[in-house]
Amino acid sequence: MTFKQFAFNNVKRNTRVYLSYFLSCMFAVIVFFMYAVVIFHPQIAEYDFIDIVQRGILVSEVIIYLFSFLFVLYSTASFIQSRMKEYGILTTLGISKSQLNRMLIMENTVIGLASIVAGIFVGALLTKLFLMIFSAILGTGEILPFYLSWKAIGITVILFFIMFELNSFVVVWSLRTKSIMEVFRGAKAPKKRPRFSWILSLIALSLIGYAYFLAYTSDMISILYRMFIILALIIPGTYLLFTQFSIALTSLLRSRKKFLYKNLNLLMVSDLTYKLKDHSRLLFMVTILSAVAFTSSGVLFGLFQSAESESERFVPQDFTLIANEEANEAFETRVNKLEEAFQENYIPYEAMRVQPTLVHSQSEVSEWDDISFLVFSYSDYKSMLQLNNKEIPAQPSANEAIILTQDIIHTYNTELPKSLTFTSTNKKMKVSTVDRDSSQLNTTPFSTFQLVVADDVFQQFSQTAKVQENYDYYVMNIPDWEEHTDQITEIYSTMHGDEIFPDAQADFYTSMKESMSYLFFFGIFISVLFFLAAGSILYFRMYQDIDKDLSHYHSLYRIGLTNKEMKKIATKQLAYLFFLPFIVAVIHAGFAYKALQNILVSSVVLPSTYIILFYFIVHFINFIFIRNIYTSKLKKVM
Repeated sequence: MTFKQFAFNNVKRNTRVYLSYFLSCMFAVIVFFMYAVVIFHPQIAEYDFIDIVQRGILVSEVIIYLFSFLFVLYSTASFIQSRMKEYGILTTLGISKSQLNRMLIMENTVIGLASIVAGIFVGALLTKLFLMIFSAILGTGEILPFYLSWKAIGITVILFFIMFELNSFVVVWSLRTKSIMEVFRGAKAPKKRPRFSWILSLIALSLIGYAYFLAYTSDMISILYRMFIILALIIPGTYLLFTQFSIALTSLLRSRKKFLYKNLNLLMVSDLTYKLKDHSRLLFMVTILSAVAFTSSGVLFGLFQSAESESERFVPQDFTLIANEEANEAFETRVNKLEEAFQENYIPYEAMRVQPTLVHSQSEVSEWDDISFLVFSYSDYKSMLQLNNKEIPAQPSANEAIILTQDIIHTYNTELPKSLTFTSTNKKMKVSTVDRDSSQLNTTPFSTFQLVVADDVFQQFSQTAKVQENYDYYVMNIPDWEEHTDQITEIYSTMHGDEIFPDAQADFYTSMKESMSYLFFFGIFISVLFFLAAGSILYFRMYQDIDKDLSHYHSLYRIGLTNKEMKKIATKQLAYLFFLPFIVAVIHAGFAYKALQNILVSSVVLPSTYIILFYFIVHFINFIFIRNIYTSKLKKVM
């Protein structure tokens, strides 16, 4: 048998050990390759979003590659650690360090080449499906045809081959100083009883609790800076949760004699304490990876699903045109053109016109001083709300006014003064601000806020205003505008002018849907990659400790435990190690979803539930697979 055959047989005979590692590496190659196919697809250059898509894919490719590099490095190191005794035997039999290093490099090269070839092959089979998903999410209107790029294949092969070889050299370098005895010893469980600190345990709960509070009470403005504070609290808090609080919790269980001496709890809890201590950093890493996957997937999917409701929130009126009265002739022409376009496309609509007036505020409060307001009469405002089937507020009296602000400003702006003075060129009036409501009108480039006053008060401002202070405002209600989004967006693009400013829900919806579809398309595969890597890391660690665990169960078998009882203990311990980080990650993600809910109008409950359910099913299947492998090994101790 040649040396190459020897290295190849080592891989072949450890297929089960390498399976999860191989599949995870293959998945990374698949995702990387399919994104590369999109970059080099000849028809992608025909779309307007080509620059955005290419930049997004390049960023995604870099993230996938860097993460894969770290993942492969960790995985390789874990396998080397689990086979230390094997390498020790080879060393005592006379293999030199250079030969051992050569064997490690050859083994890793075999795995790397196999995952590259399999990844490209499976990626090629899935490319058509991937292009269909790409076309559907990004709304290209047609499905991109199947295309296999030699450039994509070449880049994938070269980059991932370099990655596997570099990781091999890093692992070989890490082994260069180890003696034969160190190789034989490998990784052992701590002999001393695991210790913990109540102070650090309480600090862990405090850090996580405060991070949850910040996320739960956040809003659209505060989340921008709180996000970094939450991360700075969650990461060390989670680390202390597993390194300290988990040991404290099992110690409390051990102190409860009634629980401890019931059934097999004594054996399970005692060994679980050591496992939690041994695996604390691993569980922390898996939790963070899973939390990132859950949060990013849920947030992206929630934003993607909320495009329609958010467009109705930020653009309350279906379609509007506004212009200064000085541009009256151009405005009339544009309105006629708009109505003709709607009729030609058979889009039903109702419309009305009003004439607001521009005023400015005077106040001792600096935040409310010298602000432009577009003034509407209560009758006009009421008619516009009736046109859009919106709730109508009570009519203000002669010395009162309703201040309308956009939802975001309504929530975060300073407190409204009890009274404000409004001035135009020829009129000045002080009114009480009886109400402050989220605006049901579209924003305009002419004013910061809108003002609703009694009809008599409005007439005083309107009749004394100069021509440049009066405006024409055209409002449309479009039943089921979602069914005509493309036509309305196209019409909207023709309405712009130097003096005329359109606004439309369909345009905001299209823009948000496109941007969220890009993010969702780029982020979801990376999130799944993170999650699969987290599950694979658990798989690697289990195999690293399998020999030590078999020795432990052999001792239990000798003192009289049955095969069924040992399987029950093993299943419970594996379940704790497998689902504890999953549950913590879900709780982390749950508060991230609550922060998202505070920002959005639409509910994120269903989108987040779908995401968590999908990940749970994958995680549970992975657990069953690993549990069956693990328990089958117990037969060796019988």
